[in-house]
Amino acid sequence: MTDFIVDVLPTDISKTYVLTSISIVCGLLYVSTKLSKTFHSILVFCWACFVKPLIQKKTVKSGNKNQQHSLELFYKNQAHIYDTTREVLLKGRKECLRLAISHLQKKKDLVWIDIGGGTGSNIEFMDKISSISKNFKAVYLVDLSPSLCEVARNRFAAHQWKNVHVLVADACDFEIDYKTADLITFSYSLSMIPTFNAAVDNAVSKLDKEGIIATVDFGIQSHDTSMGRINTLGGLVNRDISWVSRNFWRIWFEADKVFLDSARRNYLEYKFGTVKSLNAKNTTLGRIPYYIWIGCDKSKAHSILNRLNCLATESPYLAPSTSPVAQSDIPVSKGHEAALTNLQKNLPFPSIYYQKEVWRVYFDELHHLYEQFKNQYIYAFTWEDPREDNNILKFSRDDTVLAITSAGDNILSYATLPDPPKRIHAVDLNPCQNHLLELKLASLRCLEQEQVWQMFGEGKIENFQDILIDQLSPHMSSQAFQYWMDKGPKTFSGRGLYDTGSTRWALRLCRYVFKVCRVSKYVTELCHCNTMKEQLEIWNDKLKPALFNPIVASLMVGNPLFLWKALGVPANQAKLMGPSVIKYVIDTLDPLLKRSLISKDNYFYYLCLMGKYIKSNCPDYLTVKGYKKLTSPNAITKEIPIDNIRLHTDTLNDVFSRLSQKSISIAIIMDHMDWFDPEGQDAINEITAVKNCLVNGGRVMLRSAATHPWYIKTFESMGFKCEAAAIRLSGESIDRINMYASTWVCTKQVAEEETPVNTRRISTLRI
Repeated sequence: MTDFIVDVLPTDISKTYVLTSISIVCGLLYVSTKLSKTFHSILVFCWACFVKPLIQKKTVKSGNKNQQHSLELFYKNQAHIYDTTREVLLKGRKECLRLAISHLQKKKDLVWIDIGGGTGSNIEFMDKISSISKNFKAVYLVDLSPSLCEVARNRFAAHQWKNVHVLVADACDFEIDYKTADLITFSYSLSMIPTFNAAVDNAVSKLDKEGIIATVDFGIQSHDTSMGRINTLGGLVNRDISWVSRNFWRIWFEADKVFLDSARRNYLEYKFGTVKSLNAKNTTLGRIPYYIWIGCDKSKAHSILNRLNCLATESPYLAPSTSPVAQSDIPVSKGHEAALTNLQKNLPFPSIYYQKEVWRVYFDELHHLYEQFKNQYIYAFTWEDPREDNNILKFSRDDTVLAITSAGDNILSYATLPDPPKRIHAVDLNPCQNHLLELKLASLRCLEQEQVWQMFGEGKIENFQDILIDQLSPHMSSQAFQYWMDKGPKTFSGRGLYDTGSTRWALRLCRYVFKVCRVSKYVTELCHCNTMKEQLEIWNDKLKPALFNPIVASLMVGNPLFLWKALGVPANQAKLMGPSVIKYVIDTLDPLLKRSLISKDNYFYYLCLMGKYIKSNCPDYLTVKGYKKLTSPNAITKEIPIDNIRLHTDTLNDVFSRLSQKSISIAIIMDHMDWFDPEGQDAINEITAVKNCLVNGGRVMLRSAATHPWYIKTFESMGFKCEAAAIRLSGESIDRINMYASTWVCTKQVAEEETPVNTRRISTLRI
C-alpha cells in the first residue's frame, strides 16, 4: 500500500508528507489502544468479527474444522474483551432473565442450565435478580469454547460460588447431576448452534414439567413463516421484518457463523408452549432484530384444556369432539376448537392456554375486523355511569352479566359492589380495549394500591417497563404483554394515559379552544368549585360563551367529521340527536352543571378537563375501598371478584352464540345499536342472538341518543317488554354524564322449554 502511494505521488515533498501522516496516525492508534481499554477492545472486536473470518476462509482447510475448532478460532483472541464489546450488541439479556424469574413458580432450590453461557455474564446478571448462592441449588454453564469457559471459571471463583459448574460440552448431549432443571436459557447462543434441533430436543428432555425455558437471540421472521400457527405464537406485534432487513442482517451475520433464519425460533415454538413472546430491534446498532421468548412444557396444558374451555363458554364440561357429547347442541368455544386442531397437528396449544390467569378468552388474532382499529384503543376511560346502572338493574350474586369493555372502568365498578355478579363477561371487538382492562386486572392482582392509583388515577408512573417485566407480566397474556411493552413507556409518561386513545383528539381540541379563548384558568376554577352557585356562575358567564360561539360550534360541535373522528359518533347516531347537534350538546351540559359538583361527584368531566383523577373523585376501582373489595375474598361468596371477570375479543353476536344458552341474566350493550342502519338486518340479528343467550326474565340495558330509538319496536316484536328507565327532558339530566337522551331496559318475556341437562355435565364445576 505504501509503495503504491509513493509511486502515484509526483514530488518528494508530497511523498514525505503522506508517509509522515500515515506514521503519525498509526502511532496515535497504537498509543490509543494502550491508553484506552475500550478503544483496544473495539479494535480487537472489529478484527475478530470482520477481518479475521475473511482471512480464515482463504487459509483454513474445510477438512480440519469442527464446531469447537471454529468457535475457538473466533473467540480465543477476543475472550478477554468479550463482555466489554457485547454489552451494546447483545440487547435484552437482562430483560429475558427477569421475565424468566418472574414466571417461575418455584423461587428457591432452583436448578438452572445456561446453554451457550460463554463468559458467565448471564449468571452474574442473574445474581442481581435472584441470589445465586441463596436461591439456586445448582447452576450449569454449558459452552463449547474452552477460552470463554476459562473466563467464566475465573469470574465464578471471584464470587466464590460453589454451586456453579462450568461444562465444556456440546449443547446437544451434555449431562448434569439432576434429572431435570427448573430453568433453561439460551442467550444469543441458539443462532450459533449448527445442530440446533438436537440442542432444543436436549432441552426438552431436561426441562421440568413446571419449568421455564427462556431465549433471547437475533432472529428474523416474516408473515409467511408464521402462517398456520398464529395462535401458538403469543402475539404478532413487531414480529414481521421487511424483506430488505431480513436479507441484509441474515447475510451480514452469516459471515460470523451466526444464523438469523427463522427455523430456530420456529422449532422452539413447536417444541414448547409459548408463555411470553417479545419482538424488538437494537436501535443503537442499525435496528438489528432480536426476540425474547419464554416457554414451557407444551403438554402441561392437557390437564387444563377442559377447565379453560369451561371458562370461555360457561358450559360446565365440554368433552373432546370424538365423544357423543360433542354431537349435542352444547356450544363449543373457539379456544376449544383451536386447541383440538393444534392437538391433531402435534402443535402446542394456543398461547392463551399457558397463561397463569384465566381472564383472557382465546381470540383469533387475524380477524379482519381488528384492522380498523390500527392497533390502538379508542377510549382510555369509560363514558357511562355505573352508579345509574346499579340503581336501575340492582345487580346481585345471582346475575351473570355481559357488558361492552370500553376502558373497563364499569366492569370493575360492578365487581366492587357489596353483592357483585357471579360472572362478568367484558366484550369488545377492539383487542386493545381488552389489553387495557387486562393491564388493570394484572395491576390489581400484584401491585400496591398506591401504584394502581399512580397508573390509572394520575395516568403516570415511573419505570413502567420495569414494573411490567418484573411484576405484571406473569398475570398478563402474551398478546397484552407485547402491546404494553411496545406502547406502555410512552403511555404512562409525558401527558399520561388519559392523553391516549382516539378520544384524545377531542380533549386536545377542547384545551386548545379554551386556550385560544383565554378561559383555561376558568376551567381550573370550575374543577375546584365548592358550591353549585360558583360552578354555575363560571359555566354561564365564562365557559359556555366560549364553547358555543358560532365559530367553535360550526367547526367542531356541528361538524360530522369531528363527531366521528374525535368523539366516535357515527352518522347514523348523529341523526338520532335531532335537527340540531349543537342544541343536543347544550341540553347535555347545561343540566349537568345543576346536578352535581364537577370537583366532588363527577369524575367523568373532571378527568376530561384536568387530564387526571383525584382520590376524592374517581372510579370505584381506584378508591382504597374498591381496591380492597376487588383483591380480597368476597364476604358472601368467598371468591376474589376479579377472578370472575372474562375478556372476550369478538363481536357481540359471536360471543352471544358461543355462550351457553340461557346463561346471561343481564346484557349491557351501551349505545352501539344507534350505529345500525334502520333499513338493515343488524338490529334483528343482534336481538335474536341476545335473546337466545338470555335466561327467561333476563334484561338488556341500552342507551341511545334518541328519546325513543327506532329499534325498541324491534325488541318488542321479538318478545321483549321494553321500558324507559330514563328519558332526558330539556333542562334535566338523567345521570352524571347526561350524554344520552334515554336509557332503556328490555326484558325477555317469551317462555321457552329448558334445554335438557346432559348427564355428562359436572354442574358444580365453577372456576
